[in-house]
Amino acid sequence: MTPLIPDDRAAAQARATSSRLIEAADALVARGLDVPAEHRRVLEGVYGWWRLVNRTTAAVLLLTKQGFGSPEVAPLIRNILNHAYAINWLVDNGEPAIDAVIAYGYDRQDNMAKWLDITGWEIAHEYRAQLAQRTPQPSRTTAERKKHNRLVEELRNVASLFEAYGSSDVYPVYAHLSGQSHASVDTASAYLSRRDDGTIALLPAAEGLSEAAFIHLAVALIQAGLAVSPLLTGNPMSAALDEAITELGTQGTQFLPHRPR
Repeated sequence: MTPLIPDDRAAAQARATSSRLIEAADALVARGLDVPAEHRRVLEGVYGWWRLVNRTTAAVLLLTKQGFGSPEVAPLIRNILNHAYAINWLVDNGEPAIDAVIAYGYDRQDNMAKWLDITGWEIAHEYRAQLAQRTPQPSRTTAERKKHNRLVEELRNVASLFEAYGSSDVYPVYAHLSGQSHASVDTASAYLSRRDDGTIALLPAAEGLSEAAFIHLAVALIQAGLAVSPLLTGNPMSAALDEAITELGTQGTQFLPHRPR
């Protein structure tokens, strides 16, 4: 998605738009959220992710303003991108998605217990005792189990999540950010520069974020807001979201991908 605003203004506009959306969300939370009963469980399931997207974006804006560049903030942007799509996924699939989040959490806890045993941590027994108090997973029909397993896989595997929503073209962005989120040639070379004579210069800091990265941040905030705001009485973020979409020149853009039926 390419914004219609000129390139030389794109990053500044995206930063300003992101800041205003964060301020609007913070003000809404400070006033207190009015949640209809029929949306409460889904809102409770997605609220933490929404706050994470907003607050992590605020952290990226602050860090980049202080001169931190792509390799320092790429892991944060990757997390924002993942959660923005996961928010839409959870709202779209409702309570079955919440059950999938819980089940995936159980899987991760079981794996942690295994590694505590393998590596000889003294708290392994205590940790397993805590896991024994978990609410058992509900019984499911064959059809329900098939859907449940699909949702767990989509949450576990970001590529599967993007593919499920016809957004496989987003995965290269995520993969690029992943290359800067682990020990890799990308992070090794981020602070190096090849001179014209072939020698390598050691840089004190890496390059700053590209215009596209700032636009991705604003888009993630819009995606998250468009999914969460309708769960609240009166859709209170709608005006701020409409203004943000207009500021970016992205009217008519489908921000929330739909699962192909």
